[in-house]
Amino acid sequence: MAAKRVSTTAMEWGTIAARVHPEQRGAIGALKAKVDKHMRVVNSLPASLPKIDFDMYKARVAVPGMVDNFQKAYGALDIPYPADKGAIAEIDAEAKENENTYIAFCKESNERIATAKVDLARFEAMKNPVDMTLEEALDAGLTDYVVDPNGGTAWPHNQTWEEFNERVKNSNPEDWH
Repeated sequence: MAAKRVSTTAMEWGTIAARVHPEQRGAIGALKAKVDKHMRVVNSLPASLPKIDFDMYKARVAVPGMVDNFQKAYGALDIPYPADKGAIAEIDAEAKENENTYIAFCKESNERIATAKVDLARFEAMKNPVDMTLEEALDAGLTDYVVDPNGGTAWPHNQTWEEFNERVKNSNPEDWH
């Protein structure tokens, strides 16, 4: 039974801590402490059932056959060790299935990061928008933040004047409250 005992953890705590947000590292530390405490308790227990001196009990117990029945039951006691019923293979298969999704997500994320870095460099090189004139802001491409006077839009400036008129014509006057 000693060979069946799990004495090492399969958790890579350093890897987990590196991937967790800094605000959650305390929770990971608490979990690690709890797991370590459990492993210390499990490792403090004997690997096999303790040996009982049944001869001493036979000499002291007056009921005939009681100790023999207990000895037979104690000898037949077998605590099963949980076996893997294919769960690890299922987890590995799911990991292989999701590996392509993970790789695609990483690739898309790296593309978004590259785009964000280009935008960041553009904004850092740009004049402060507070100090810009309307024409400079439009030339800098800040059309989401500055209303183009030649655009012909209506508030909230997310549609053209023609689109606004069409929406008003098709709307119900009772909705105008």
